[in-house]
Amino acid sequence: MPPASSPVGRNDPCPCGSGLRYKQCHGALAAAMPAKAPEPLSPDALARRGLEAHKTGDLDAAEQNYRAAIAGAPDLAVALHYLGVVLYQRNRPAEAMPLLDRAAALSPEEPEYHNNRGLALVALQREGEAIAEYRRTLALKPTHAGAWNNLGLALQATGEVADAIHAYREGLRIAPEFAQLHWNLSLALLLQGDFEQGWAEYEWRLKCAELHSHRPQYAGPRWTGDDPAGRTLLLTAEQGLGDTLQTLRFARAVADRGARVIVAVHQPLRQLAATAPGVAEAHAEFGELPPYDAHVSLMSLPGLLGVTPESVGVPCPYLRPDPLRVREAKAAIAREGGSALKIGVAWAGAAANTQNVKRSMAVAAFAPLLDIPGTRWFSLARQSEALSATDAPYGARLVALPMRNDFDGLAALESELDLVISVDTSLAHVAGALGKPVWVLLHHVPDWRWMLHRADSPWYPTARLFRQRVPGDWSHPLREVEQALRALVARRRP
Repeated sequence: MPPASSPVGRNDPCPCGSGLRYKQCHGALAAAMPAKAPEPLSPDALARRGLEAHKTGDLDAAEQNYRAAIAGAPDLAVALHYLGVVLYQRNRPAEAMPLLDRAAALSPEEPEYHNNRGLALVALQREGEAIAEYRRTLALKPTHAGAWNNLGLALQATGEVADAIHAYREGLRIAPEFAQLHWNLSLALLLQGDFEQGWAEYEWRLKCAELHSHRPQYAGPRWTGDDPAGRTLLLTAEQGLGDTLQTLRFARAVADRGARVIVAVHQPLRQLAATAPGVAEAHAEFGELPPYDAHVSLMSLPGLLGVTPESVGVPCPYLRPDPLRVREAKAAIAREGGSALKIGVAWAGAAANTQNVKRSMAVAAFAPLLDIPGTRWFSLARQSEALSATDAPYGARLVALPMRNDFDGLAALESELDLVISVDTSLAHVAGALGKPVWVLLHHVPDWRWMLHRADSPWYPTARLFRQRVPGDWSHPLREVEQALRALVARRRP
């Protein structure tokens, strides 16, 4: 028998003494034996593997590994916490909270656990508790710029705008190149009416990748406010439909400085945008564009033009609907409305908007208004925005004309109504740009353009603003609308 240190070849005699070749004897048995199963990973190793998958954006693999780690070690804080983060990222904050709570209790000195718990609390509209969590984070790690940003957002959501601005500035003292902090600071400043500082900070949004991931990229130089005379400038849409409708007013100021102005906007707005003063041509974004010398976002124009709350207004209307669609709307409204006050109503915004839950309400909330004698109500919601089961019984009290299903039809419809009542959505901007009376129902802390504590808007002289007094409670502004509407109907009676 050869020494144990010498390897046995497949064709060598088998060391057992059988006289057979090794491959025909014990070698064949060794080959037939199943491979030894790998040692199972420890819970810590599973958690680490989950973290690696999480960093790459593979939420499925991350969740699988975190759950396996927890099965082996139910009190492993890191697995509990980041499984909660995965669920939060999957828009399941209610499921995330028990995991985040448990992890924070097990590791109370870990600042990130409190910061992420705050994010889930905000998603559940529990901003007061989120503020406390962000403050715990900063007590443990005062240099956590992300927590300063999150604290600012939560403070702003509760109406503590001055404190929010302080939080943003504290974060920027630590991370002066943090673009999202600058952007959020700008929105708070604009909300307070500080346009001079607000527009300067607002330009930092252009460094935020999330803003550009779904927008077209334009070739050529960006206009920076120098003399545009003799050049063709392309003004581009950037964010939502309402933002574009609001800022198309500035095309005239650019044209008045000697530029030929063309615009690239969302396809549904192309025909309406072509009517804006100063616009020579309107094109759909992502489409083929004519030559131009420089481009600039419509949302950058207020800063470049030095717009103030006093100078933001322009003569209204500054947009005009298609005359053919207007005739269609006039005839349809006359058939349905008779001599009643004809009111268009929009109770919800685009579902994809992250603020839609706060700015929208149920149709049922309008029930006392729908019963006011001498009124006829027209739905401004498109057919694709179906009524919920709760709202369906109120659908019969709304006139739903087919022309509401495209934007040009909606604009024509609003132009022929006596009044538009809308939450903060693009339809309110349409009414304002058309110079129609529009009553806007606003959340406790609204979008920056509506500012704070005022019943009018410098952007739209025909707008009247009705604000929540308590976050999430529409009862007060709706009562104010009801009183104003009853008074309006009474004034119209012979």
